[in-house]
Amino acid sequence: MSGRRLAHLGLAIAGLLVALYPFTLGANPSVTCRGVELRPGDSCAKADGSSTQSYEARAAAARNATPVIVGVGVLVAVFGAGLFVADVRRDRQRVSAGTS
Repeated sequence: MSGRRLAHLGLAIAGLLVALYPFTLGANPSVTCRGVELRPGDSCAKADGSSTQSYEARAAAARNATPVIVGVGVLVAVFGAGLFVADVRRDRQRVSAGTS
């Protein structure tokens, strides 16, 4: 297998891993504020002190990001798989054109 095909296959696998992340390792993320775990009712102040964000708002933002992460992962996986298939087809056409 050529390096190009391996790269395309790697891209497809990376996309699948990104798409699966919210359902595996990211399924139950803890809400944190600069490394400190928050509990319901807590808030997180911006580093410059200009505003705060509640636990509920941070948790909602994490939940709302899940479909975006999955969508991007699926797009990358499909793109990588498409490149792989196109490369295989191109090689088959070259081989069949060379034997005719």
